[in-house]
Amino acid sequence: MANIMDISRLIGANLEAEIAKALPNLLPSLKLTQILKEQRIGSAIIDIIAEVLTPLGKRRKLYIEVKSIAAPSRIREALRQLKAAIKDQGNGYPVFALIFIGPRTREIFKEEGVGYIDLAGNCFLQFEDIYIEKIVDKNPFPSRGRPPSFFTPISSRIVRALLVEPDRQWKVSELAQAIQVSLGQTSNVTRRLLGEEYVARSQKGRLRLIQPGKLLDAWQEQYSLSKNTQMIYYSFERNTEQLTARVASTALERQWRYAITSFAAASLIAPFVRGIGMVTWYVDDTASIEQWVKALDLRPAESGANIMILVPYDKGVFYQTQTVNGIVLVSSVQLYLDLFNDPARGREQAEFLRKEKLGF
Repeated sequence: MANIMDISRLIGANLEAEIAKALPNLLPSLKLTQILKEQRIGSAIIDIIAEVLTPLGKRRKLYIEVKSIAAPSRIREALRQLKAAIKDQGNGYPVFALIFIGPRTREIFKEEGVGYIDLAGNCFLQFEDIYIEKIVDKNPFPSRGRPPSFFTPISSRIVRALLVEPDRQWKVSELAQAIQVSLGQTSNVTRRLLGEEYVARSQKGRLRLIQPGKLLDAWQEQYSLSKNTQMIYYSFERNTEQLTARVASTALERQWRYAITSFAAASLIAPFVRGIGMVTWYVDDTASIEQWVKALDLRPAESGANIMILVPYDKGVFYQTQTVNGIVLVSSVQLYLDLFNDPARGREQAEFLRKEKLGF
């Protein structure tokens, strides 16, 4: 298969040839009996027609449309055209082939009843006695000059703002100003979000979120609490509620920025898990940790810790914090991400929070 060094040459006939060559490896459970290229079916030209023999001895033809790239926003019309072109081919099955197919595009193919393959090894075919599916999440062929993810520190601020206010319609300039990201980067990321069908434009040209649940799921899959600097301590105050209140009063008195997260925060807005033993909060930087340690009379702890102080890898965690009973908490979106990553029943608490507070 092609590698990252020569992927740029895979356009047009070169990509079709590479896909055709790779078919035996991509579809090992099917026996390829014939491969034809550039075949006319009615008014359409089909890039590859592969005749296959299934394990039960049935013959099928795969009508394969080859594309170098295919954003979800543009893929549906191409799928419609392919299905229309082969609708009279009795044993035909439509398949799209690309260099790499991301999760959102894979969902669209399944929704439309179309198979897919790519050079990374992703594959999905479903017809009669055949069900083949293989998932390769990491793209071995990243495009140069394009951000690898919506969820890098700066790009994720855009996602965060959209998810925190899922019903709001944004001008790109408003979004950039709200999250303190350059207009250029905000434009680039929102174009990609449009392409992946997470957002759409209203009649007035404003951006609106249309797939909040799927966008949150995609972020959760890539999010890791361990990216933050984590320091654990022991406090002589063992009552979690009183300890939380003490954190809040200390910050208020000294005008320190903080935001409580994890179970201590969840207990204030969507209580579910009982027996909370740890209070966790974000602070601005590592220099401020020592201030907190001194103010709260904390002790280093190898075991029995009841405090965790986090220095975020991106200060977007402080975006749209919420205050409950005078205590500053992270947004419900950030809280969901942090809880989901906690091995101590965090996922259960996260899903309860999502149902009660996020609703998507």
